[in-house]
Amino acid sequence: MKEVAHSSALHLNSKMYRSDNNGLNIQRSSMHRAKGFSLIELVITIVVLGIALSALSTSLFTGVGRSADPMWQSKATQLSQAYLDEMLSMRYQENSPLGGGAVGNCSIAGAETGESSRSLFDDVDDYNGLTETATFLDGTTTSSYSGYSISIVVSCDDHLGASSTNTKLITLTVTTPTNQSLVFAAMRADL
Repeated sequence: MKEVAHSSALHLNSKMYRSDNNGLNIQRSSMHRAKGFSLIELVITIVVLGIALSALSTSLFTGVGRSADPMWQSKATQLSQAYLDEMLSMRYQENSPLGGGAVGNCSIAGAETGESSRSLFDDVDDYNGLTETATFLDGTTTSSYSGYSISIVVSCDDHLGASSTNTKLITLTVTTPTNQSLVFAAMRADL
């Protein structure tokens, strides 16, 4: 097929005609493939983008919600250290000599009569069963630990969890304001 390229080319209504090998004039198709997207292509694109964006936003919001966890954990560690330091400075048990020295046995009696608060505790097992909102013994110190809670268990166990007559296992659980529980442990020996 050759296109008529000289001045005798026929133009009707601004449509170009061409001539085939037999000399017939064939109208060039005015039907063009439409540029753009079909409705079905747009709907599929919207659905795929919606699924992808919802997955992305879910993971993003989960990450943002947990971004404060290291701060909560750091504060819980500091709080546990303060409580453990306080407990480890106490006597092994009620009948321990003031300067130290072995008692020879381990007993968990809990707080004795009249020891109703931490400020009155004088030995490690007084803390057994203590559950409270985190506070410092010094009431004048402002606390930035609101929402934290403490739970303490003291047992006559060694570092492997076996029963012992000369060590006490102190297990301290700190619960953060986000209800994440962190467990800390220390040993107090009968020396």
